[in-house]
Parts: sequence; C-alpha cells; structure tokens
Amino acid sequence: MKKYVTLVPESSHHIYKIGLGTYDILKSGLSDEKLRELLTDFLDMGGNVIDTSISELGLRRDEVEESQKFIGRWISSCNRRESIYLISKSSFLLSNNTFDSLLNDLNISLKNLNTDYLDLFLIDGDDEKTDVSLILGYLEDIKKDGKILNYGCSNWKPYRIRQAMEYAKKHNIGGFVVNQMLWNAGVFGMDESKIEDKYVKMDSEMMDIHNEFNILAMPYSALANGFFAKLYLNEMEPQTVDMEELKLTSPYYTEKNLDLYEELKIIGEKYIASPSWAALGYLFNQNIETCSIISVNNLNQLKEAFEAVDIKYTFEDFKSIDMFNIDEILV
Repeated sequence: MKKYVTLVPESSHHIYKIGLGTYDILKSGLSDEKLRELLTDFLDMGGNVIDTSISELGLRRDEVEESQKFIGRWISSCNRRESIYLISKSSFLLSNNTFDSLLNDLNISLKNLNTDYLDLFLIDGDDEKTDVSLILGYLEDIKKDGKILNYGCSNWKPYRIRQAMEYAKKHNIGGFVVNQMLWNAGVFGMDESKIEDKYVKMDSEMMDIHNEFNILAMPYSALANGFFAKLYLNEMEPQTVDMEELKLTSPYYTEKNLDLYEELKIIGEKYIASPSWAALGYLFNQNIETCSIISVNNLNQLKEAFEAVDIKYTFEDFKSIDMFNIDEILV
C-alpha cells in the first residue's frame, strides 16, 4: 500500500489522501464535457473520494442538489461506481429531525447519484438537544439495510463527537469513522466575523478525540478557499486578482495569514511548489490520518494537487506553523 493512501477505520476501504469537493462544481465555468473529463481524470490519476451533499437549506440546497445530479449522470456514464468512494450528507440542525427526514435525504441522494448505496453518509450539523443514542440508532438501522457502508459526522463539536463515540464503544457499534471539519493551514488566523457559526474548526480537543477513537479526519476547504493561491498568483502576475475584494470578503485575509503566506513560500521553494500546495502538505504532516477535500477548476490544478501528495515534506518543514505541539508525524 502506498503511504499516501488512507485506510478508512472499521472498513476495508483505502482512499486517496485528497478528495474532490463537488458542491459548487457547476460554478466552475467549465462546460459539462470539460467537467466530466475533469472527474474522469481524477479517477485516472488515482483519486477515488467524491464528496457531495444536499445538506444545505433554501436556495443553496437547490444548487448543491443540481451538482449532485450532475455527478450522478457522470457516474452512470463512466461505469466506474466500484472505483468511487462516494459521500453525501444530510443536515441535522433542526430539533424536528426524525428518522424519516434522514432517510428521505438519503434516498434523494441515492436517486440523484444513480446508485443504490453510499460508501459514506455524513450527518452535517448537530441538534445538540437530540441524544446521540437516537442519531446513532438511526444510522445503524440505515447501515443494516445496506444503503450506506459507513457513517460519520460533519461540523460537530468535540464534546458531542466524544459522546457519540463513547456510546458506540459501550454498545459495541462502529460509530463515526469520519469527521469533516473546517481545517487548513490558515484556519487559525481567520477573521471569524466573516464565517458562519455552523462551521466547526479543528482544535486540540478534536485532535485528541481523533487519536483516541481512530477517526479519519476529512478537512474541507483544505486550500483555504484558494486564498494562498490568489496571493501567489497576484504576486506572479500583478493585478490579476482583485485584492481589494479579497481583503473585504475573505476570512483568511489577516495579518497572521499574510505572515503565514511568507512561511509557506519558503517551504514551497524548498520543494519547487507553490505556497498553496505547501499549505496542503501541512495537512498531510499530522499525527492523525487525513483525507483533504479540495475543489479545482482545471486539469493543471488537479495535477498540482496530486504532485503535492507525492512531495516528501517533513514534520520539520511545518514545525513553525504547528498549532498542536505535535512531537512526531504519522508516516
């Protein structure tokens, strides 16, 4: 097994160290034909994690569901379902969530994606008033029915993940095999006034839980919404990026992250890589297993992401930006 392939806990699935986030794939500006080519190239290059969702509310749900339907049409046409580690999510932010509402979201995803099972089903968001035993009971029933192979959580607070995993251990069930959270090299320097409360960031408590219960970390926004890439592009080709707009709208535009960008440039120069791909290397050099969810708009970006996986970064490269006082990395 190549060292950059991750084994999903409680399963025999080996997945690539990067996954493709597809919520906004229809906003990429690419034609349908080019999008299908990009998805197929992702598989051809060794990737297999396709992250989809219908967990948003209102008009945003319509957008992500259309993206999911596009993925479903591509899956049908490429005839490679068994090669894909397919993920979808259901929102669980409301107090009136029931087994039927969860099952309805799952069935919609299965129909949209033209498949009869998901490799991973995530509960996105958490109604903290609902006992974890009820939620895990729902998920176990769905798993026994064969519609999902595994389940996990997204944007759950650490104390709730611990409650769920302790309940799972006590009752001899698998529990969460994956946790998705907001995590990238720039997340600790963010301007939190520019992000929604529903997003839960990686922190030391969550890191401890991942270690204790062997949960795979699946960071989303792993490239910090392209923040470091935009800084680099503007430096290489001045005035190609609207820096005033970036400054006003990006939660990553802070003095701390501008300093971090300079450090990432130094790391990148060592390996002939851009700062944004060095930032991805930060997520690879942790003492827990990770699969980082990224979004790309063209084949060149995809190739660079795969090249970043192959770069032999060391823990020492990222020691100055380590937020968790890690003594050693997982290799």
